[in-house]
Amino acid sequence: MGRIAGRHASVLLAVSLFIGGIGTAAAQTMSYADAVDQLAAACRTDLAKYCRGVPLGNGQLRACLDAHQNVVSPRCQQTRVMVYASIARRAAAQRDIGQICDADIERLCGTSHADAHLVECLLSVSPAAMSPACNQAFTDTGWRTERAQQ
Repeated sequence: MGRIAGRHASVLLAVSLFIGGIGTAAAQTMSYADAVDQLAAACRTDLAKYCRGVPLGNGQLRACLDAHQNVVSPRCQQTRVMVYASIARRAAAQRDIGQICDADIERLCGTSHADAHLVECLLSVSPAAMSPACNQAFTDTGWRTERAQQ
């Protein structure tokens, strides 16, 4: 019983440390490729033990890890929580940037809606010219760092 409680306490500590760091301004979300790499590294043994043969697509691997979240290693659990939170934040930012940055898009890009040129426009302006919420949303989309790496 003490071993299980200690394991749960370690996971809770790691999750709380991660959640405490979420509020840090300008934190980067991770790319989907980085997410896969981090999960593969941290969960290699757990994936082989609990999810062998599970297809990668259609959320099946995630479903397998979720189904075994109480038995995977603390390192895998911590990485899983961190990766899922980062990817969820990235997806939400990509979905909501038009709404979050509506005023900035009109002021900086000369249009009242998010169109095909949104990324190019926001990349062309200084982050300091954007409202803090828009700048953070744009950072969270990952588009700024993806373009810089191309």
